Amino acid sequence: MKVQLVANLSANSQLILAAQSNAYQAPQEIAGMGFAKALECGNVVMGRTTYQMFAPMMNTMPDTLEVVVMSSEDIDGNVHVAKSAEEAVAYLEGKGFDKACVIGGTITFNSFLGAGLADDLFFNLFPVVINGGGVLETMAGKTSAYTLADAKAFGDVATLHFTK
Repeated sequence: MKVQLVANLSANSQLILAAQSNAYQAPQEIAGMGFAKALECGNVVMGRTTYQMFAPMMNTMPDTLEVVVMSSEDIDGNVHVAKSAEEAVAYLEGKGFDKACVIGGTITFNSFLGAGLADDLFFNLFPVVINGGGVLETMAGKTSAYTLADAKAFGDVATLHFTK
């Protein structure tokens, strides 16, 4: 299965978290990039906090969009709960998907990176410096190498696509 991570980063390389989303105004061209990728894949994987933030919007998504929430706790709603990146991938493969779209948050991203399951990275690099954002990382002693496949500018925001 091909796994795509879609994340917003600050100029100082920190993940822009949901609580910090008012620190910038995303250009229209990339504002819905994560959900556009999710619709292409037919599924979306996100952490509990990200899901809770987007839950009202999820009601407007097509019923065919498979939603997986990574959490150690049960989640109310029509979603599948996975406790690990491996479990999320196995579930989606069992449903017949060949691609997965991961849109956040930090623990979820790092679960996929640590397991070596992230094939494509789509980063929106915003021209803001923040404090207290998330940090992308793999497991201790493990390195994941990627190649720049594409770079585009939308106003002051750079969109970078890296492939494994």
